[in-house]
Amino acid sequence: MRNKKLIILLTVVLVLVLIVVICCATFLVRNVYAYSYYGYGDGGTVDYDEKIIEAADIKKNSSMFFVDEKGIKSRVEDKFPNVCIINVERRFPDIVVINYVVYENSFQYAVNGKYYQCYASGRIGGMSAEPAPRSEYFTVIPRGTVSTTVGAYFQGDGGFDRTVIDAFIAYMHNKGMNDRQINERINFIDLSRDGYVYIRTAAGCNIELKGDANEFAALMERGWSLFADPNPDSAITSKESGLIRVWMSHNGDPHVMSTYTARGAEFGVDEEGNPKYYSDVAYYEEYYRGGK
Repeated sequence: MRNKKLIILLTVVLVLVLIVVICCATFLVRNVYAYSYYGYGDGGTVDYDEKIIEAADIKKNSSMFFVDEKGIKSRVEDKFPNVCIINVERRFPDIVVINYVVYENSFQYAVNGKYYQCYASGRIGGMSAEPAPRSEYFTVIPRGTVSTTVGAYFQGDGGFDRTVIDAFIAYMHNKGMNDRQINERINFIDLSRDGYVYIRTAAGCNIELKGDANEFAALMERGWSLFADPNPDSAITSKESGLIRVWMSHNGDPHVMSTYTARGAEFGVDEEGNPKYYSDVAYYEEYYRGGK
C-alpha cells in the first residue's frame, strides 16, 4: 500500500514537472512592446518605445515565466530618470508589454548656489550653476537634506519633503493638470518652516497649510478649492491675491478649517496693539525668511 502511494505521488510530481517544462518551452517571449500612458513628456519629439524596449533587455525566445519585472523596472529607470515603469504585462502565449510614463520638467531647488532640476518622479534630471531659478520649473525650498546626484531621487523615500512634493504632484495630476500646467500655476513651495507648507501661486495668491505630511492631501484639497474655482465656466482662479490658511482642527472629530485674508485687509495687531494689514511680502519675510 505504501509503495502504491509513493508511486502515485512520484507520478503526480513527474506530470507536474513535465507540464512546467512543456509550458516553459512553449510560452516563449517572441514580441516585446512598450506603451506610454500619457504620451511623451518632451512634447512628442522623442519616441521612447524602442528606447524602453532596448533598455529593458528582455531576451527573445526566453521563457515567459522568467520575465523579471523588477529587473526591467530597474534597468529602464536607471537609464532614463524621467521614465517610470507602471507595470510589465505577460500576454500569453508570447507577448510582453511594458507600460510606462515619461515625466516632464517639474521642480527645482538650490544647494550652494546651484539649482538642481527634477522630474515629477522626484529624480534629479540635471544641474545648472546659474544663480537664478529656471522658468520652466517651480521652485521648492526644502526642509531636510536633499541629494545633488543627477539620476538619484532628490530625497530618500519617506523623507518629509519628498512625501509632500510627491503628494502635491499627484494631487495636481488628479486635477487633470500635466507637469507643464503645474509649472504655469505654481511659483514656489516653501517647506522650511516646521509644521507648515507655504505655496505661492503664479496668480499671486498664497496657500499656507498647517499640519503633518499625513494630513497634506486633505489640507491641499481645501486650500486649492478656495484658490481655483471648480466651475468650468469660470476663470481658473477665484483668489488672485492674499492668504489662504488651512489647518486641521482636532476638537472632537478631526476636520479641516480655513480662512482667507485679502491683501491689505486687517490682519491682527502689532506689539503695540495697532491694527496690522496683510502684505504677502511682509508675512513671508516674518514667518519664513525670518526663520520662525
